[in-house]
Amino acid sequence: MTVGQEIVRKFADYPAFSYHDVLTYLHGRHATKQLSRTISYLKSRGRIFTLRKGVYTVREDSAVSGFGFSPFYYGLLYALTIRELWTQNAEPEIITLKKVRRSRITLFGRKDMHASLHHSQPKHFFGFEILSHGGMKVPVSDPEKTLIDLFYYNIRLPIQSYGPLLLLVNKKKVMSYLERYDNHTRMTVINFITKYKPVAKSLESPY
Repeated sequence: MTVGQEIVRKFADYPAFSYHDVLTYLHGRHATKQLSRTISYLKSRGRIFTLRKGVYTVREDSAVSGFGFSPFYYGLLYALTIRELWTQNAEPEIITLKKVRRSRITLFGRKDMHASLHHSQPKHFFGFEILSHGGMKVPVSDPEKTLIDLFYYNIRLPIQSYGPLLLLVNKKKVMSYLERYDNHTRMTVINFITKYKPVAKSLESPY
């Protein structure tokens, strides 16, 4: 078995792995320059893919994209898609503590696969849980944080599309979350919930 084959087999079940992970695994059995060439070869053959500089994956699956920007969670429309509250196929929306230079990236070098990146302040990095998606466990914003993030990142939906989400939102929980936000965001979300949560069941279902 070649070193390249060994790398692919070792990390096949990982959503993502770094150059440092490979170095640690090989325990010096492959010189740094040789390893760089091996990784370049594996990328050229489509055996591994770059998520961001120095971070790779064996899976050509958009559901792993967030792992290139850990710590992260999936939010916004992608969170609604994962929770089956949104019927359209949303591209991954990655909320990350990392500084991001671009708001949208191309995945796996394919023009038909993209992900959106959103930087989060540490005080806003909370309100997510681990769910099964794409054959793996991924962090996804809970209903309350998803609603807040939609307003915070200025993403607006047709009013009828909020119905299923509002039915799941716990108002007391939202209020506790909003204590960490600025007054404008806080009042916007409170006014929206006050107006529309009581009539959430009457909003037209997206199904």
